[in-house]
Order: sequence, then C-alpha cells, then structure tokens
Amino acid sequence: MAPKTEVPTPVPAGETEQWVGLEELTADPAFQDMLHREFPEDATAWADPVTRRTFLTLAGASVALAGVGCSPRPASRERILPYTRQPEEITPGVPLFFATGFTLGGVCTGVLAKSREGGPVKLEGNPSHPSSTGAIDAITQASLLGLYDPDRSRQILRRGNPSGWESAISELRGTLQRLGGEARQGVPGKGIRLLTDTVGSPALGGLILEFLAAYPSAKWVQYEPANRDNAREGARLVYGEPVNTVYDFTKAYRVLSLDADFLTCLPGSTRYSRDFSKLRNTHLK
Repeated sequence: MAPKTEVPTPVPAGETEQWVGLEELTADPAFQDMLHREFPEDATAWADPVTRRTFLTLAGASVALAGVGCSPRPASRERILPYTRQPEEITPGVPLFFATGFTLGGVCTGVLAKSREGGPVKLEGNPSHPSSTGAIDAITQASLLGLYDPDRSRQILRRGNPSGWESAISELRGTLQRLGGEARQGVPGKGIRLLTDTVGSPALGGLILEFLAAYPSAKWVQYEPANRDNAREGARLVYGEPVNTVYDFTKAYRVLSLDADFLTCLPGSTRYSRDFSKLRNTHLK
C-alpha cells in the first residue's frame, strides 16, 4: 500500500518545522504524486524527521560499506625476481630521471621522464628547457599511455603476417641494393618511398638526407593525421618557403585567433600559454 504522505508528521516540541519547498508546505497534489513516482519507497522520508536512531543506523551502514570497499585485494600470483646482472645505475624502488623531448607537429617540448626499473612511468616539464621551463600540457602527459597500449604492435609484420628483425633487415637490405644498383633513367632509387611523421630531430633528419643523397630518386613524405598544411602554406606565401612559424606573445598587445587554440592544442602551446600569461600580468600592473 502506498504511504499517505498527505498527512503531515507532527513536529516535536521545541523544534522548528521545515519544508522542502512551497509545494510541500501547501500539500500540493502534484508534488505528492511526484514523490510517489520518483521515490516510491522513500516518499515518507520527506515528512519524517531524522531521529538519533535513524542517524546512527545510516552512519553505521556507511562505515560498514566503507570497510568492505577498503578490504585488500587478493594477492597477485606474479613474482618479483631480482636482476640476473644488476645494472649499476638502477636501485630497486628508486626512480631515475632522463632529459628527453616530446615532438608534436615538428615542435619539441623538453620533458623529464621518470623511470622505474627501465620503464617510464611519468613525464614532467624540464625546468632547464626554454620550451617548457618546468611546465607540461595534457597531450604530452597522455603520450606516455601509448607505450602501454595493449593494441600496440609487439612484433614486425609483413603483409599482416608475423616476421622478425633479421628477416626484415635482410629483405630491406636486398631491396635497397637492387634498387640502388639499377639505373632507371640514370637515377638510382626510383620507386623508394619514405613515410614518416613530422621530423623535428636534427639527427634523424640528417640520416634521412644522407639516405636521399644515396638514392636521389627516392621520395620522402611526412604525414600527420592532424596536419598544419594551411599554416605552412601561409608561411610560404609570406616568407617564400614553408618555414615553421614561432610566435612571441610577450610582444603582442592584441591577439586575433581564428579557430586556433594556441594556449592548449597548437605545437608549442606550453610556451605560448606562459608568454601570454606574462603579458597579461604586465598589463595588470
């Protein structure tokens, strides 16, 4: 049987009568119907006062549930084994930090990688690098998850079939020797294509240029899923070549941004957000 919530519960002496709203005060039928439809089992709780016994009952139940939620998990069956040959620089439980860089759209941000027993676990901004000065953005933080992606390729594949490093290098070397030795129209290397993301590393870029010098007819293609071709084309129209434009917001008194979130998403946004905030603080003073 549905509770008769239209009958108010008498207020104990010495206590002030309270209501949830005007609807409850005036015993609005629509409000009573809403209680039954939304909370059919607890509709009378709106009118019943909270007694000491009710409070202690609810508090005890919450403590019991918290104890159940904090119960220890079953012990893992995995074993922690010592190194067969202990590396000199590794102490179990003591992290190591390495200065490295994260590249986004060809722009590098200096970071410090925190590593435990050979595996990076955290990225932080490098205080000594001018692009970050100790700061870091969300994209750089999340990039570490790619190392532990369960769908990441764990082996070399050739046309969808598992292969190995030795067979891959052997086949690649044979193909390059054949294409390099053949003189197709007097230019070796015709038919070779290199597909990479945007390369900002001088060392890697130098190696690729040496490869292209050995195979003049080879083509190097840089591709990004979210590319900046429009920005490079604009730079080519202004400067005569597709250079990477670096902005100095410390000298800008007015900023016009058209569909460009330069504070969070653009390459170099960590530095841009810092420079932009410095300019705002200067104006406030």
